[in-house]
Amino acid sequence: MPDTPTLADANRDITRPIAMPEKRFYLVLGIAGAGLALMFGAWFYQIGAGIGVAGITHPVFWGVYITTFVFWVGIAHSGTLISAILYLFRSGWRTTINRTAEAMTIFAVMTAGLFPLIHLGRVWYFYYLMPYPSQRQIWPDFRSPLVMDVFAVSTYLIISALFWYTGLIPDFAILRDRAKGWMYKIYGAFSLGWQGTVSEWRHYRRIYLYMAGIATPLVLSVHSVVSWDFALSIVPGWHSTIFAPYFVAGAIFSGVALVITIMIPLRWAFGLEAYITEKHFENMAKLVLLTSLIVGFSYGTEFFLAYYSADPIEIESFRWRALGAYALPFWVMVFCNVVVPQALWFKKMRTTLPALFALTIFVNIGMWYERFVIIVTSLAHEYEPGGWGLYTPSWVEMSILVGSFCWFFFWFLLFSRSLPVISIAEVKEHLAHEHGNGHGSTGKTMNSGVLGHYDTLHGTLDAIERLREAGHRNIEVFSPIPSPEIEEAMDIHSSPVRVWALTGAITGCTLGVLLTAGTSLAYPLVTQGKPLVSLPPFVVFMFELTVLLTGIFGLVALLVHTKRPVINLDPAYRTAFSVDRWGIFVPSGGADRDMTESLVRNTAAVDVEWQG
Repeated sequence: MPDTPTLADANRDITRPIAMPEKRFYLVLGIAGAGLALMFGAWFYQIGAGIGVAGITHPVFWGVYITTFVFWVGIAHSGTLISAILYLFRSGWRTTINRTAEAMTIFAVMTAGLFPLIHLGRVWYFYYLMPYPSQRQIWPDFRSPLVMDVFAVSTYLIISALFWYTGLIPDFAILRDRAKGWMYKIYGAFSLGWQGTVSEWRHYRRIYLYMAGIATPLVLSVHSVVSWDFALSIVPGWHSTIFAPYFVAGAIFSGVALVITIMIPLRWAFGLEAYITEKHFENMAKLVLLTSLIVGFSYGTEFFLAYYSADPIEIESFRWRALGAYALPFWVMVFCNVVVPQALWFKKMRTTLPALFALTIFVNIGMWYERFVIIVTSLAHEYEPGGWGLYTPSWVEMSILVGSFCWFFFWFLLFSRSLPVISIAEVKEHLAHEHGNGHGSTGKTMNSGVLGHYDTLHGTLDAIERLREAGHRNIEVFSPIPSPEIEEAMDIHSSPVRVWALTGAITGCTLGVLLTAGTSLAYPLVTQGKPLVSLPPFVVFMFELTVLLTGIFGLVALLVHTKRPVINLDPAYRTAFSVDRWGIFVPSGGADRDMTESLVRNTAAVDVEWQG
């Protein structure tokens, strides 16, 4: 493989793993399947025998299930956060990690979502938390952090899925152009008839930017909401204002570590060394080190605040956490999350992949124990000595815990053999701008005209300029990558999708006000002396619905303004335009044909053909 891959190399190398899987793939998938059988077998046994088969009992009613829920929600947060923030800052090294990180987010949320249902015991009553119009006009209490949790995690899952799918649309077109038979139809349906025209890239770039913009604060809000499940209570060790930033830092810490854990074997198994380099792992390792320092500082701050409060119950809670019955999990947490990551100060550690792989496994072991220590030690050692007790997980809980990892990796394995684990369009954009390897358009070509093929972006831009100087304004440009330079050359202005996004935001915020305040007034239940219309908790729902409707309206705008989906592709479209070629179609006919063809041939076109 050449040191600098070409656009065609990127297409071939990144899509190669989607071919027939090897035997080792089925072996690993079978192991994950066996873990799934263990998990669902244990869960069905718990449903039949009752929640008593789990180890949770007085005083610890939140055990392994809620610990693992918080763990997987934390894992989920880094994927979209990495992708969105690095996109907003135009960081070039995100191009090879964002797709895997976003997929990890979706599968982690899917895994986390199982645990409130498992913990519920009578899983068939899960819909009680949903705001639906019941016969008795009873609505959920929108001042409860548990209801906030449902909205926050659900919104995060939907927005992450929309963000992921939007980024996949150009790659679906690439897979469509390579596929045959029924796979062509499947990839073609998900590509929505994408052809890489300037009109499509114009709207795509805008809505992808808006989705990145709304995903970033959403990520920060979701794990803050999860932390409020604890911080809004009066349990010693929980009632703290530090929990929101503490949980967010921990989520990024564990999530980035798992991205590294996944991508190291993925890089080796799929032969992607030319695209996922040591530089990518070193940058992620630096982020792990930074968040480890924040997490370690948070641990110290918790103990200082307990001491500074002079509250004997709070002081005793933290003393028991470090020296009591659960001292071992506590010190495992400290060792894995604070001590071990300090090795990342050394460049050799950041770039030695086997050592980095082992270190990130330690980090995620430590982060699971962190959630266990926060939840269990506080509940087991509250105010009254007569109410103290110990918690020991049962085999049912541990089976479901192990199965949750198999559930996550089962979906990830299927993803890795069905879709590109690296964003092909973004990698090719980076290659085209960094190394030169090789979009006003109506979005619809005429039936006849001259079609020029170009192998570089610079040649395409030069041809556009010369054609427009000759009076050809109604031309169509096909591009394998998003290119602001082509939009500028075509004198294309900003996309109207921003109006749709704003409309969605206003609609979502209004709906949030009506849902929270309206239902509270319709079902006037006073809890803890709070006013019926409590603005602080209601703002959470207003924000979540604002983000949700912005994302949905944005994707609809992309479909409307690109006139997608379509079944039949444009007659001037060629499969090479999704690989490493740019195309310019100049509508022409009759007496103008020879003159137009001559003009196109005098540009940097590597091939010219008549389309008609």
